[in-house]
Formats: sequence, structure tokens, C-alpha cells
Amino acid sequence: MRSLKLLAVLIAAASLTACLNSMTLVKLKPDGSGTVEQTTLMNMAALKGMIPGGAAGQTPQGPMMNKADLERTAQRMGKGVRLVSTEPIKGANGFEGTKAIFSFEDINQIQISQDPNVNTDAMGGGKPEQPVKFNFTRNPSGTSTLTININDRPVGDAAKEKPEMPERADMPDLTNPMIMNMIKTMFDGFKIAIDLEVVGSIVKTNAEYVKGSRLTLLEMDMSSLLADEAKLRALQGKIQPGASFSDVKPYLKDIKGIKIDGPSIKVEFK
Repeated sequence: MRSLKLLAVLIAAASLTACLNSMTLVKLKPDGSGTVEQTTLMNMAALKGMIPGGAAGQTPQGPMMNKADLERTAQRMGKGVRLVSTEPIKGANGFEGTKAIFSFEDINQIQISQDPNVNTDAMGGGKPEQPVKFNFTRNPSGTSTLTININDRPVGDAAKEKPEMPERADMPDLTNPMIMNMIKTMFDGFKIAIDLEVVGSIVKTNAEYVKGSRLTLLEMDMSSLLADEAKLRALQGKIQPGASFSDVKPYLKDIKGIKIDGPSIKVEFK
């Protein structure tokens, strides 16, 4: 699922990803090399409560604990990516998972999935759908320029046609206090973030979310997002199938708990 698709998941249905906390940080050096730090946690206490003992009498396990899975993640990221280190970690409120660090030699050769970093092989997934891609160049002045492309537009024939709005009879009734309380409980602690940090200082950028040398490309905090029920209900009626970043971004300006930048971000640094 892509970032806008993740938002649709919140509005349309609930799944086990409600127990997820996923953070990706790309650190880029002026020569185009760098690292990708991925931290993935799941609320194991909540999972054990939903599936006591597991379907086969087994206790649910944390995400991405297997080194082989992480090696496959490195392959999916692109050419020259290798797994540097991995360690199990525990967070607050029953969250457990893995912190993994990958290295790359050329950011032009890699792609970052907008999906939460879970075991896509076990879920039947393959390559990420419309991933975040990069274009890096060294400038004669001695600075470096990175273009980040976050493509979430429909592709192929879908891009040529405006899809019709589906019936919303199967959408959750966000005016129902019982349903809202259930959703808030399920998504308690759900967070996802993709950041990029340059090793050096930023000369100029068109990024909207900048703090020091770090850019936030995507950030979703469901607890904050669900706190303002009125704005969430208004947003529910505005997201349509086939919506692009430019279609949706104007509606997100005053909504806490969500940041989506793009579709094209440039940063010059030294």
C-alpha cells in the first residue's frame, strides 16, 4: 500500500497494521553514499490479545526478526545495498521489533518503500509499489543536489480516466461514538515516518517539513489524527480513488498527525 492508500486503510478498514510503528531514516553523504535506518515495532501485547496463542498454538512473533528477511529487504532496496547490523528492540506499551541499518554506495541505485517495513514475502508481497526514488548529482560549485520523487499518481490506463466515486455504504460511520472509540483503540500507537537527513548543511530546498539537516517526507501519527473527529469526518468525504498528492495535500494542511510532502522534493547541500 502507498502512503495515500495507508490513509484509506484508516478510513475504510482496520487490519493488523494498526499495531505498527515504523520509522525509516535515510542518511545521505555529499558523495551520494549513505545508510538507511529502519526501525519496525509491533504492539505484541495487542496482538497476543487478539490472537491468543496464535492459530497453531504459537505466540505471535515481532516483525522482521529474521536476518534472511532483512537480506531480502536489502535486495529490494536496490543495487549495492547491504545489511550492516540488526538488533531486537523494545519500545513502550508492549511494542517490540527490530532496528536494522543498511548501507548503500549510490543513492541513485536505491528505492525506499512507502509501505511499513514488515515481512512482505510472508504477506505475498514483492517489490514495493511506486516507491520513493532518488536522483543525485554533484555540482561544479562543490555542493550536491538530491531530487526525491514520491510518485503516487495512477499509472497506465488508470491515469487517463477519472475513476468514479464508489458507494460508501461499507465505510465506517465516524459519527458513531462506539465505532470511533473502537478505531482509536485499534490504532493506538500506530506511527509511520520516512525522513531523510543530509550529512552537512542544507543550502536550499523546496521541502515543506525541514528541521536542521533533516527532511520529513512522510509522517502519520494515528493517535493525533484521530483526536480531531470533525476534521477526520470531513477528510473522509474528500479522498477519492486515483487521487494524487496534489489533489489531497490541500486538505491536510490543518490536520495534526499527518505530513505528506512531494511529489518532487529538491535539496541542495554541502
